[in-house]
Amino acid sequence: MRMLFLAPYFSVDYPLKFGSWSGRFVNRVVSEVLEGVGIKVPHNAREKPFTVTPILDLESNVVGELIPGNQYWFRVSLFCSEVDCGSVVDAFTKPTLRLSTGMALNVVKASVAGGELSLQGSDYRAVVRWRVRFWPTSFIFRSHYVTWPSPARFLSSAGLTLARVLRGVDLLVGRGSESLVGVIGGVDLKGFVRDLVFNTEVLGMRVRRLVLNLGRGRRVPAFEGVAEYVTYTDRPSLFRLLLDVVNAYGVGKNRALGLGYVVADVVDIKRLSRGR
Repeated sequence: MRMLFLAPYFSVDYPLKFGSWSGRFVNRVVSEVLEGVGIKVPHNAREKPFTVTPILDLESNVVGELIPGNQYWFRVSLFCSEVDCGSVVDAFTKPTLRLSTGMALNVVKASVAGGELSLQGSDYRAVVRWRVRFWPTSFIFRSHYVTWPSPARFLSSAGLTLARVLRGVDLLVGRGSESLVGVIGGVDLKGFVRDLVFNTEVLGMRVRRLVLNLGRGRRVPAFEGVAEYVTYTDRPSLFRLLLDVVNAYGVGKNRALGLGYVVADVVDIKRLSRGR
């Protein structure tokens, strides 16, 4: 299994109000659960072997406090090439997730999903209209924050995550930016993403900008909302795979702290004849 996603639904016995972004709390829960099964995640690691969502209520709204009697959830998505996914399922689905502080999350239920990614599929020339709902998300380009649903930042992040899941390419870190090189299954992934960026336009968006308090003096510009795009591609199966990846792992920066959770879906796909 290359991908594993776990979503504990839980309640609490005592109220808890967050002084900062709730994704920090989720990061702590996940890190301590992993450490409990012998997987040490360095606090200062540039990349964690997981991404998380913030804490959400049953209507998928981000919450700033936990109230007894209510039910909440979060999702953790693990990179199985970097962590032994088979060893963690039981740890996340046990009746109580207890922190070193004594705080306990009473697990009501837990969903577990995952699977293998495949690059196989029939390809043809197509125009794809697609939509993304963004929970608080932050892109960065050459040390500058990008606080709108940039298709270039979205697709570049998706390509990097796909490469990381498949472990078929190298990820090179530059000065404030990342580059993608290599070939996966005969596909030049860097060239594919570059072509997508060139052939994608934003049809419309409804977003708002915000600044998140990540704690310890860190404040991050972000945005949330909905955007709709149109893309021309001759590899629609690979394009759909990119959307599957971002639905699983999110996009952008600070995903291990709960930023970048998205739901992306295809609204319409129009197959083009060879003569067009």
